[in-house]
Amino acid sequence: MPSRQEPRTYLVECYWPGVSQHKLAAASRQAGAAAAQLRRQGRETRFLGSLLVPAEETVFCLFEGTESDVRAASAQAGIPAERILESLRVNATEPAPTEQ
Repeated sequence: MPSRQEPRTYLVECYWPGVSQHKLAAASRQAGAAAAQLRRQGRETRFLGSLLVPAEETVFCLFEGTESDVRAASAQAGIPAERILESLRVNATEPAPTEQ
């Protein structure tokens, strides 16, 4: 039986002139809905949240899934993705990984 690939985390970077907290909140809701729709199709995609840097008109969104599904969810949500980068999410409460 083939094993499923572990979902990866992706950071979506957006230069978004005129973005506001309100616009980002609406896009975030749409990103969550787009990810949920992909999950209903059997694709393991999750929207994990977003971060707005108002002074730079820049938004960062975090997703879990495949790069192509993250790209699709971002586009469906109207998030103007400049770059989509595989990333590692590290929580402060988790022990540091040991190096091998």
